[in-house]
Amino acid sequence: MNAHKQENSAGSSGLKLTFRRRSVGTAVLLLVLTAALAGCGSGGGGHEGHGGQGAGQGAIDTLNPIMAKVKLPEEPVKQGTEAAVEVTVTQDGKPVDDADEVLFEVWKEGAPDDKHEKIKGTHGKDGLYTLKKKFDEPGTYLIISHVTARTMHTMPQVKLQVE
Repeated sequence: MNAHKQENSAGSSGLKLTFRRRSVGTAVLLLVLTAALAGCGSGGGGHEGHGGQGAGQGAIDTLNPIMAKVKLPEEPVKQGTEAAVEVTVTQDGKPVDDADEVLFEVWKEGAPDDKHEKIKGTHGKDGLYTLKKKFDEPGTYLIISHVTARTMHTMPQVKLQVE
């Protein structure tokens, strides 16, 4: 029976030793996780440096896309006359007057890529950008307004018939 008690004693000692090793390992793991979490929270409470610009003035709204609505001339466009094509740029229902670039790509239907003309839009007010162009030949023209604003890009396409 004495031998049996020694086994249990040795078994208990072994169990205590294992328990202590697990405690040390757990403590080290908790220390590493605490340090990692502390690093994520340092430098303020916002998301600065993570692609956004915080909630202050001049913040870029990347959750709401920019919208570009193209308006063609109301009157039929006659060959040899100048026509105005407008694009109104908005974001969340508000005009975008700070677009980085508004380019109108214009070409006659069926023309090769090297015959596409890119013309910079003229900025007005209330998110309005305008293309004024003289159309020398009758036919169907395709117009893409390339709008780049607030880290986004949209490019609606319309057809314009010239008589």
